[in-house]
Amino acid sequence: MAESWHRNLKNKHREALIAAGKNLFMKKSFLHVNIKEVCELAGVSRVTFYKHFLSLDELIFEVQMDVLENMTDYLNGIGIEARDGKARLRLILEAWIDYARQHSDYLKYILLFDLYYEAYDSDHELKRRYEQFILTKKERHFLTETLEAGIRDGSLKPELPPLETGQFIFTAMMGLLRKISLVPATVTEEEKDDPIPQRFVDMILQYLADDPSQ
Repeated sequence: MAESWHRNLKNKHREALIAAGKNLFMKKSFLHVNIKEVCELAGVSRVTFYKHFLSLDELIFEVQMDVLENMTDYLNGIGIEARDGKARLRLILEAWIDYARQHSDYLKYILLFDLYYEAYDSDHELKRRYEQFILTKKERHFLTETLEAGIRDGSLKPELPPLETGQFIFTAMMGLLRKISLVPATVTEEEKDDPIPQRFVDMILQYLADDPSQ
C-alpha cells in the first residue's frame, strides 16, 4: 500500500515537471528557461527534479517526445471512416495543416529542438534514446497504415513501399508545417489562408494515386 502511494506520488511529480517544462518552453525558448523556474511552476524542489531528470536537457528531450506523441495521437484518429486509403490520407494531411496552425508553438518547439540539438554536442545517451524513439515511430505510424490500406483497396499505386513513402511524406510535411508555424500571429485570416499547403497536399496525392483522376 505504502509502496503504491510512493510510486503514484513519484509519477505525479514527474508529470508535473514535464507539464511545467512544456508550459515554459512554449512561452519562451528553452534556451532561456532554467531548472529553478521549472521547479517553481511544478511546485517541487530541486531535489525532486533530480530524482526524475539528470539535467534540463533530459527534460527538454522528454517534452520533445511528448509534443510529437500529442501530434501523432491527434492524427491517428483522423479519417477512419473514409471510403479508401487515398481519401483518408487527404483528410490526415489537411488535418495536419490545421493542427500546425492551431499549435504553432509546438511546431516552433520541434524546429528549435532539431536545429539546436543537431548543432550542439548534447548527452549521447539522450540522443540515442531520442533516435530510438523516432525509429520506433517511423516503423509503424498513421501514414504507413493509411498507405497500406490505399495500396490494398487500389486507390494508391501498388508498387509504393509504405515505410519509405510514409517517411518521405512525414519529412516533407514537417518542413512545410514548420514554415506555417512561423507565420506571425498578427497577420489577417485572409493572409493565413495560403493556397500553398493545399496545393502541396494535392501534389502528394496526385503522385501517389494509381489513377490521378480519382
